[in-house]
Amino acid sequence: MGKYKRILPWVILVFISLLSVIVLRHNATMYNTPIGEVTHVQTSKTGRSSDQFGNNVKTTTQRVTVKLLNTTHKGQVLTIVNTYDSAMAINQPVKPHNQIFLSRADDATWQFKTLKRDTVWVPVMIFVLGILIISMGRAGRLTVLSLGINILLFIVTVTLDLVTDNGNIFWLFIIFSVIAAALTLGLVMGFKNRQMWVIFLTVLTATALALLISEIVFMVTKQNGLHFELMSYITQLPKPLFMAMTLVGVLGAVMDEATDMIATLFSVQKERPDMTIREIIATGRHVGQEIFGALSNTLFLIFMAEQIPMAILYLRNGNNWGFTYMMNMSLGMIQTLISAIGIVLTVPAGIIWVLIVRKWQRRKEALS
Repeated sequence: MGKYKRILPWVILVFISLLSVIVLRHNATMYNTPIGEVTHVQTSKTGRSSDQFGNNVKTTTQRVTVKLLNTTHKGQVLTIVNTYDSAMAINQPVKPHNQIFLSRADDATWQFKTLKRDTVWVPVMIFVLGILIISMGRAGRLTVLSLGINILLFIVTVTLDLVTDNGNIFWLFIIFSVIAAALTLGLVMGFKNRQMWVIFLTVLTATALALLISEIVFMVTKQNGLHFELMSYITQLPKPLFMAMTLVGVLGAVMDEATDMIATLFSVQKERPDMTIREIIATGRHVGQEIFGALSNTLFLIFMAEQIPMAILYLRNGNNWGFTYMMNMSLGMIQTLISAIGIVLTVPAGIIWVLIVRKWQRRKEALS
């Protein structure tokens, strides 16, 4: 009986994932954008193109027969032309049974926009979250809940920025960060857990100090070398948006380190209640040193991975490393450096808050 109880959640998860595939395959009527299903593809022309920098790509033109699945034109069969190259940086090939988003250029001409991908990524997301919930139990459920709340908070914050005239997105994200950090730590560790509040205070302290130091450096250097205007798709003042992006990045890195360090210090104190202040400081520094190197390099590698496509595109089109760095990497590197400052400051901030709470707890015990 116990064996079947262990297997049942996995069976339900697989069933829900497969059911979501079926539902999402037939949900075109939920979209306002025209969606069509590819019924036939004929390759009408292939060729090659090159540029002055020696980049060569194979180009392909497809004649695609599509049956519309929604809007007032539902059921209509039409033919569109899809052209793509072997790099597939902008356009992609289509295959029979693909569902695609369409746009109408004029009364007689339809164009291929992009593939409809929710049939793939939504079931995968359900399966991954299901594994997390099943394998981690209550902690997994609370983690998924906190993730959902943070996504909702993020949407609300961005929406407030959009509907507020001359709103400062940086201050909105400060509020978002405080609420998100408190809810995330509180849901996972418990709001009545003293360790949770020490981590929370450490996160706020280290994050605030890192941003304050960066702002002081920006003021002293008069932002020389910073090109906020190079940020993509800017629709408002770029510096507050850059600081908001940096705030969220620093918050995540600091929260990761603070959780590990404070948890270690609390565990050590539980095993050795007679630890001296010097020993607590030494333990905190040791844990911070162990985490700092790996976490800083992780942030750098994440940043580099994000920049690889555009960096290669710039370099393959005749630009040198200096121009490529300035256009694509400079602001991201600054964000990485600010996050590294936050990681370093987490160690003294965490140790100080642990000592403050320890002193408060001993005074409370003495009075009782």
